[in-house]
Parts: sequence; C-alpha cells; structure tokens
Amino acid sequence: MRWTLAFAALCIGAPLVAQDRDQPDRTIDAAERRAVIDGVIDRLKQAYVFPDTALAMERAIRARQRRGEYDRITSGRVFAESLTAHLQAVSRDRHLRVRHSFDPQTIRSVDAGPDSALREQARTFGARVNYGFERVERLAGNVGYLELRSFGFEVDDMRDVAAAAFAFLGNTDALIIDVRRNGGGSPHMVAQVSSYLFGPDSVHLNSLYWRPRNRTDDFYTHRDIPGTRYGPIKPVYVLTSRNTFSGAEEFAYNLQALKRATIVGDTTGGGAHPGGMQRVTDHFGVWVPTGRAINPITKTNWERVGVRPDVPVGSDNALRTAHLTALRGLRAHATDPERQQALDRAIADVERDRD
Repeated sequence: MRWTLAFAALCIGAPLVAQDRDQPDRTIDAAERRAVIDGVIDRLKQAYVFPDTALAMERAIRARQRRGEYDRITSGRVFAESLTAHLQAVSRDRHLRVRHSFDPQTIRSVDAGPDSALREQARTFGARVNYGFERVERLAGNVGYLELRSFGFEVDDMRDVAAAAFAFLGNTDALIIDVRRNGGGSPHMVAQVSSYLFGPDSVHLNSLYWRPRNRTDDFYTHRDIPGTRYGPIKPVYVLTSRNTFSGAEEFAYNLQALKRATIVGDTTGGGAHPGGMQRVTDHFGVWVPTGRAINPITKTNWERVGVRPDVPVGSDNALRTAHLTALRGLRAHATDPERQQALDRAIADVERDRD
C-alpha cells in the first residue's frame, strides 16, 4: 500500500515513506542548504523527544557543515537523504527523517492540522484501501485470518469496517492477525482494534509521553465497541516481519506484554517514537519524533530492539507456522471425536502444503 504525504501527516505514528520519487527533483544552492540545516536543527532542539540527543545531532551536523561535506550537493532529494542518514547515525531513530518535496503544498506541519481538502483526501484514500483491512477469511480448522495493512485511519471512519471484520471472525476458534506489511499509524486505531480482543472492562494498553507538552496520554481498550467482540479467551496469533513498524509494533508489543497473543515471525523494525512532520522551508520538512511509548507492564518500549517474536520464524513462513500452531493447540483441547478428526485432517493438509 502506498501512502500519500497528506495521509501520512494525519497519523502521529505513521511510517515514513522514502523520498517521493514521483516528484521532480530541484536544484538547491548554498543559501537554501544553510536555511534547511538551521531549520532542522532548530526544530529538533525544540521538540525531539530526547533533548541531549538533539544537541548531539546538532554537533554532528555542524561539524559536517564546517568541513564542507554539503557544499557540493545541489540536488534537493540527495540533500534530504544525506541529512537523514547523518541524523539517524547519531539518534538511531528510524522515525526521524528529512523530506524534500518539489510541491510546497505537500510539506505541512502536523501541528497545523490537515485542512478540509486533506481530510477528504484521507477519507477517500481510506475507503479505497478499506481502512487497512486488507483480507479477512476463515482458514482450515475454523481458524480466522485478518490482514491489517495500516493503523493510520480515523476511528470514526474505520469503525464499521472493523465491526464487519470481527463479526465475520466471531465464530472461529482461533485468530491470526497479520501485520507483516503494516507500517504503523495511530494509537487510537490500535486501541479500537485491540478492544475486540478483550472483554468489556478497560485494559491499559500503552502510554505516550510527549516532550513538547510534558504530558503523558494513556490508551485503553474501549468498553463500548460496535459489533461482536472476539473476547479475551480464544487464542490469538500476530504475524510480524522486519517491515512491521511503529503503530503496528505497538499493537504486537501491547498484546505480547498482556499475554493476549503469541507473536510469530521476524523481529520488527524498532520504531517507538511517534511525532509528526514539521515544515522547515517551502520544499523541506523534518519528521520529528516528539514522544515515546511507555508500556504499563514493561515500563519501556520496542525502540531500536523491535518486538521479539515468541515463535521466531522467517516472515515468509509465519502464516503457515501460526496456522499449524493454532491447529495443534485446538487439537490438544478438542474432546469431540468428529472435531478431533477434522483438526487432524486440517493439520495434515497444512503440513502437506510445505512439501
């Protein structure tokens, strides 16, 4: 799924796409390079989640500037990529990124909020991709499967789709949720989807500390959700990959910490610092991580280390592994002979598919 900048700007935890190669490049001069460096450093010092790291990034960039490392760069795109690499070398923060755009309208500060046209564009995009609900089906042995490609949509927009998906899955005996191709999104949508996996009592999922406001926001499951809850008892498996990032990592990490799901796949990307785009010039912006996740159980997060799976396996084989694990777990508890035979057949069929 390809994200537009207008859409990504709406999501505080949205993943960052690479420089938009569909746009033309621009030629930049020394004055613009200086303005961009000054602006990026200023915004990082004001808002980056760790002030000491912001100062360390400033020292590193200024040292490169004094050595003339940027003097020969005349491509706006290359300049943004260079600054991104040098800032990440210090911070090791995969959310942090400098972006160049030929079109000045695409560089908007998240604090300014999207205008009505951008909101409508996001809604249109959301409907076109079914608000991230890519695939819902019933696998052999009555195991449910849900692929979520994004958590980056407004809850009011995606609520009915989520209710329909979980209504379809409600009668399955185990559930696999696939976030291997999910780059993140909003903690509000994470909480909405997670609510289907618990009972009606509120469960503390995660907290986000924001440096600019010196404030911590807590996120809980919802007491009232439309449709059918999957509930807190039936087994849930979450598939991950190295491309699972940001809000999708939060989803997996929260469920793992709460012992509500078994994580199957690869260790995830390691981005736990939400934030947003800050405009620097008409053609440059910097995505500044202004917050950090604080899990109520672990008291930390998955930044840099990623979410480590309970069942480590290559992401290409994660679905089959989770399906077999679910089937074997169901078989171990099955008491009805007819159900036992059906599960035995399903296990044999899935095992045979590898050959």
